Amino acid sequence: MALAGCSSSGGSGGSSSTDREIMQGFLLPLTGDLGALGTAMRDAGIMASNQVNDADNGITVSTQEEDTQTTVPDAISGANALVNADYPMMVGGATSNIEIGNQVFVPNEMVACSPSNTLPTLRTFEDDGFFFRTTPGDRYQGFAMAQAASEQLDGIETAATTYINDDYGQLLSQWFTDHFEQGFGGSVQQQVVHDPTESSYSSALQTALQDDPDLFVVITYPQSGTQLFRDYYADFDTGRPIMLTDGTKAPTLPDEVGQDMSNAIGTMPAADGPTYDTFVSQYEEEYGNAAAAFTAQTYDASAITLLANAAAGENSGPAVRDQMQNVANPEGTEVTIDNLAEGVEMAANGEEIQYVGASSAVDFDDEGDLRAGTYELWEFDDSDSGINRLDLVTVNRDQAIEPGS
Repeated sequence: MALAGCSSSGGSGGSSSTDREIMQGFLLPLTGDLGALGTAMRDAGIMASNQVNDADNGITVSTQEEDTQTTVPDAISGANALVNADYPMMVGGATSNIEIGNQVFVPNEMVACSPSNTLPTLRTFEDDGFFFRTTPGDRYQGFAMAQAASEQLDGIETAATTYINDDYGQLLSQWFTDHFEQGFGGSVQQQVVHDPTESSYSSALQTALQDDPDLFVVITYPQSGTQLFRDYYADFDTGRPIMLTDGTKAPTLPDEVGQDMSNAIGTMPAADGPTYDTFVSQYEEEYGNAAAAFTAQTYDASAITLLANAAAGENSGPAVRDQMQNVANPEGTEVTIDNLAEGVEMAANGEEIQYVGASSAVDFDDEGDLRAGTYELWEFDDSDSGINRLDLVTVNRDQAIEPGS
């Protein structure tokens, strides 16, 4: 799902009321290749809605959840269901495809705020200001991957990639290649596409690894990754390091593969906002599970759209769009996870607010993108969360090169 956007500037202040219903839609992968990640993301978004409902301050939130099943046709169907039910905004989608925007959200003037769509070309997508995201784009992740390969691992001069057959996989593979070769002097020997429905990945692995690269970069999702890595460890493992990305940051993956995957490190947009620790504590208390990948970003996307709707004072996509930057960017009373319901009430009363997030400060630029991007380097381990954070890397926009330049 392709998400980016822009909005007008200025203070909050629609003709709002504190006795009304906010309509909040969710379009996330609850099943399919990203089901393991999508359900946890959904829970995080619903947690924000529940905070407002539990406050009993006259503002209620009605929600509708649609399952993309990690496919574009099902995502389009779910998006249309939200539009037909008159939802003015939604949290989602999760994956990097722009067809849902072109076919559904833009023509129907519905606000969409994605917690995990990293497609770089969203910055040039003709969205009429309706798309936002609470995660940075993959042009910057490509730099973080290349930097990690060159500076965190020893003796890496050559690499090969295999990537899932969608925009996310193809573009992230290219972004890594451009940065690794042009910025860090490495060589990418092969870029090999793989299909998520294959029963065996031996052929793709044979092609990708034919030149014996120092590093193997795998850009995929957990479901397809399980079989791919079973095939890899059975016939192709030489002990070389593996680099993963956010799509495979699933704590259960090593158990499903049957290997500890101790030779793998990964990158992903980091959740490292001012209120991240508070979010982790509340999420674990609410659901009994560790906060997984993109849950903090999903909470932020849900909170911001709720605040923007409250400030707009009506369930209107254009009205919500025009308040997105106003409630997120600096100036106004600070609103966090600790006082979200109070912040919704303040926004509904026309007060100027600033949301400070769990994943980041959540400061939108004119294209609906975050103004800064921080990335986490991670590995699998045997802790309760199954993931160990190795380091954080902040990528400035002037560090990231344009592909093909």
